[in-house]
Amino acid sequence: MCSVMLKKNTNIDDIKGIRISVKSKFKKPFLKKNKPLYIFRSSIVVHNFSNSNIQILSNYKSILEPFFKKSSILKFSSKPLLKPGKRVKIYLDHFLKSKAAIVNSYFSMISLNNSKKFKAYIPPIKLTHPEILN
Repeated sequence: MCSVMLKKNTNIDDIKGIRISVKSKFKKPFLKKNKPLYIFRSSIVVHNFSNSNIQILSNYKSILEPFFKKSSILKFSSKPLLKPGKRVKIYLDHFLKSKAAIVNSYFSMISLNNSKKFKAYIPPIKLTHPEILN
C-alpha cells in the first residue's frame, strides 16, 4: 500500500530551495522472538533548488506508535553531496511493533559554500498496515 507523496520546502536565511518528498509503503510482517514486527519502507527524495552545494550529514527520526515512542539517529557513512539542481533518493526502513505509526524526522545538512549547518525537516510520514484501511 503506497501513501500519497508529501513535499516540504526548507527556507533558512540564504539557504533556500531544499525540497523533500516522501513516499512510503508496507513491505511485510515477520516474527522476532515470537512477536510480530511490521516493516515499512520510505523513499525520500531530496532536491537541491538552491545555489549552494549541500551535504547530508545525518538523519534523526522519532517514531510514534500507539503505545510506544522511540528515537534514533542515522549517520551516513558516505554523506550524499547535492550540487545545485541535483537530487538524491534515500531509502529508510522502519521496523514497528504496531500496524500504524507516525514518523517525524529531519536531515542534518551543511552548506559547503559557507559551512552553515541546518536542519531540513521531512514531512511527517504516516505508516499504516493495508488491513487497517479496510
